[in-house]
Amino acid sequence: MSERGTALESRLHLVTSLIHLLNERGWDATTVDELARVAGISRATFFRVYGSKEDLVFADHAVMLERLDAFLAETDHDVASAMREGLMLVFRYHLEDKERTLARHRLLKQSVQLRNRELLTSHRYERLFRRWLQTRLGDEGVHDSVAVGLAGAAVALHNSYLRRWLLNPSLEILEQFQNEAKKLIRVFLSGYNVDGIVTDRTGGPVAVVTILGEISDTEEVCDAVRGALTVRSP
Repeated sequence: MSERGTALESRLHLVTSLIHLLNERGWDATTVDELARVAGISRATFFRVYGSKEDLVFADHAVMLERLDAFLAETDHDVASAMREGLMLVFRYHLEDKERTLARHRLLKQSVQLRNRELLTSHRYERLFRRWLQTRLGDEGVHDSVAVGLAGAAVALHNSYLRRWLLNPSLEILEQFQNEAKKLIRVFLSGYNVDGIVTDRTGGPVAVVTILGEISDTEEVCDAVRGALTVRSP
């Protein structure tokens, strides 16, 4: 592992330990001074490194975002495959340390501020995917609309499946999520040929952003998006 990779793993290990500490002692009962002491840093350094208690709970996602950004920047996969693998990278991250993910989920229930911060973190993933798609698909307006729509819908799908898993951590959901992500991505990119050039006779694909609830039927979502993108004869 590279020096940079080792440093990232070290950061991740420490943040995970602090998340467990917060979960064990309770959100309100745990002070910044205690967190700083366990981390082996001063209170001032804690605020400089993490920003706040709320930021700390999602600090491991800064590591995950770096991993995702590096993967997308270096991959030689086609757009659809790279997008799917990027989503799977994030989804597996949540499942690979079950106790950390469940501890964070319990903390979210204790704080409105944390739930708001979760939304901001989700938007960071969406922005990363959107910027990458814009680069790969080109800057034309129709390409931009697909990048915005696909990034938003893909992250929403990810969050919906993660919530299902949180309700039932024993659920074997990884393969199902992968299949649904593949369908969703194919629908959004169906107006492009292998070179990313629009082939839709109506003038370009239409991007549809779908917000998924906890009990959403993802097959219905895909059907709705597919219907909006279907090329109809004049």
